[in-house]
Amino acid sequence: MCTVSFIPNAQGFYLAMNRDELLTRVAGLPPCVFERDGYRAIYPREPSGGTWIAVNEGGVCLTITNWHRVDCVPPGSLISRGEVVKSLALAGSLAEVEKGLQDLPLSHMRPFRLFAIASHEQSVMEYCWDVRRLHHHRRSWIRRHWFSSGYDEPTAEHVRARVCEQAWHNSGAGSLGWLRYLHATHSPEPGPFSICMHQAVAETVSYTEVVLKDRQMTMRYQPGAPCSSGTVYEATLGAGRTVVGD
Repeated sequence: MCTVSFIPNAQGFYLAMNRDELLTRVAGLPPCVFERDGYRAIYPREPSGGTWIAVNEGGVCLTITNWHRVDCVPPGSLISRGEVVKSLALAGSLAEVEKGLQDLPLSHMRPFRLFAIASHEQSVMEYCWDVRRLHHHRRSWIRRHWFSSGYDEPTAEHVRARVCEQAWHNSGAGSLGWLRYLHATHSPEPGPFSICMHQAVAETVSYTEVVLKDRQMTMRYQPGAPCSSGTVYEATLGAGRTVVGD
């Protein structure tokens, strides 16, 4: 269960993600800079190594959600969907993302939706894996919100989309402050359909934010529900510097 918001602007884009999980799931680790062959990316991660969101110094950002509308389980042993973003985190273009997807053992993964954003191409691709086929959808470079829910995905999509649309009429719409407020909202009421989600057995367990501005990438990560206060971790790439801190 997740909510993802994408807001392009003249300098780059904002992307925010609420990660909703069972309360029994092990907490994620704050974002770090990872390097391979001189190329760097930032992402938080599971203790097992997988991740749900990443951005690299080429301006490519990836995030993945479960696709609960497709109720299928692949045969044989399962591989975590967290390996998808981790494997593709250093892709420098959408073409590299697509090639990397073809090399992954998708037949051992549950359904997912992968969103790939390439700032230098000003393009967004949505890849949907349904256990049998990988579907490709090119999206326009405009603001978007995506939702998933293991509780009731169609209803969650309807309720959260309405909340987001109403929020765009508020002052400051599209700003970082507005985006953070949106991802902490409990409208129309706290529960399984609110963007900041709360249930007896599951809730929003973290908020991750990516800001790309003038070729500098900053990832901001807050463990716990966005409506609560707590430590915020940041990692930055670009403009000739790498910074990791809290």
